[in-house]
Amino acid sequence: MSDLIESFSGVRGIYGQSITEELAYKYAFCFVKLFYKENDILAIAGDSRPSTNSLKQAMLKGFSDAGIKKVFDLGLVPVQTTEYGIIKLNASGGVYITASHNEPEFNGWKFLKNDGAILYPDGADRLIASVHSFEQETAIKKQDNILEIIDKHQEAVNNYIDYVLEKIGQESLEEIRQKNFYLIADPNGGASVEILEKLFNKLGVKAEIINKETGKFARLIEPKEESLKPLALELLKSNYDFACGFDCDADRMEIVLSPTSDFSQKMGTPNVSGNYVLALACDAILQDTSGQVVPTNDVTSYLVKDVIKKHSASVFEVEVGEIKAVEAMEKNNSIIGGEGSNGGVIVMPLKCRDGLMTICLVLKLMASQNKTLSEILIDYPAYFSDRTKLACSPEQAVAIREKIENYFKEKNWVIKKTGDETGGLKAHLDENSYVWFRQSKTEPGVFRIYAECDTSQEKAKSLLNEGIKAFEKFQ
Repeated sequence: MSDLIESFSGVRGIYGQSITEELAYKYAFCFVKLFYKENDILAIAGDSRPSTNSLKQAMLKGFSDAGIKKVFDLGLVPVQTTEYGIIKLNASGGVYITASHNEPEFNGWKFLKNDGAILYPDGADRLIASVHSFEQETAIKKQDNILEIIDKHQEAVNNYIDYVLEKIGQESLEEIRQKNFYLIADPNGGASVEILEKLFNKLGVKAEIINKETGKFARLIEPKEESLKPLALELLKSNYDFACGFDCDADRMEIVLSPTSDFSQKMGTPNVSGNYVLALACDAILQDTSGQVVPTNDVTSYLVKDVIKKHSASVFEVEVGEIKAVEAMEKNNSIIGGEGSNGGVIVMPLKCRDGLMTICLVLKLMASQNKTLSEILIDYPAYFSDRTKLACSPEQAVAIREKIENYFKEKNWVIKKTGDETGGLKAHLDENSYVWFRQSKTEPGVFRIYAECDTSQEKAKSLLNEGIKAFEKFQ
């Protein structure tokens, strides 16, 4: 079974197997031929994986052979910095090379439109089809084309930092500076090292930045409880406010508190999950607003819904996938949305998850409320969850999902679905207790199961076991 995934979320696979320079070239060539003219200017950037530069060179050749004459090279920057760079530099679109939260042996790419967002599903489908029908011998190459590559790295970095500070606002910026916050940040050798250092300096935040040798990955790429355990021990060594960890392209971020904090004691873990992270960001940015619609994916905790109620806002559920939330945000004129399931917070006008902006919003909330993060979180409604992922081929997944739906219907559980037959399936036992199923579109051969309730961790585990039992019954 191939490890290659091609979907509206992007293209990913193992470098040297399904992800190759040849495939990168084809995608870059077809991207231009489908959507651009020779005088358009594209942007290119990527994360710190060892294979990124080689894929980047292949894509530059693809752009050139397809007729593009000028490219802005943003270099090693996070994905949101690339998106904002496209907007500020008036580029016609671009590509970001990354496998996001996947391990270093993976790589891939996301193609971006002139508003910085990834291609919508119809555009992505057209591009994938074009690549599959690509014939090298019939491709019209501009052999005499000279590609001008312009270094825009520092400009992109500075523009993004200015954007974040403007979004936070001068009053909140002064409040943050007065608090003398003290953090640990773990970019894990990813694309966010440079910006974290500069951003914390502008905010007046003292930060111990660990694992900051670019391209050296000291832990699992995805920031989650398992990979961020060492941060909890580091927090015991000094009077830190909290710690934060990022994935390779810095769209995902999770927070860790001291194990002795009240919140850690209450939840049984120092890890502040992505759902709490999204709730914090919403709490910060929805201040002094009302009537906002907050699009979230259908596996985002109902904690977010409860927290935003105090701002007279409502949740709108969509299928998992960054672009699904973005589309709903555009339709509802939303200022914030995201995916609590992966700590992804999207703040308009950018149209991707932004872990760097999220940290700033958390600091803004702490400063405005004059509370520790633990004090803020302890007042939030308690929800309990558990999750797993099981091996399942894409061919099996559709049939299994349908059988699982019928299984829970027969048990009189309420069913909610998003997307097509490969989308999310949520089976509700009651209003706040459910099991959720979906085949992964970022990890090959993976079927995800998630359970949540507002009563106890034991019940969440029981719900998850119910979901596993249903899956195994039909596998």
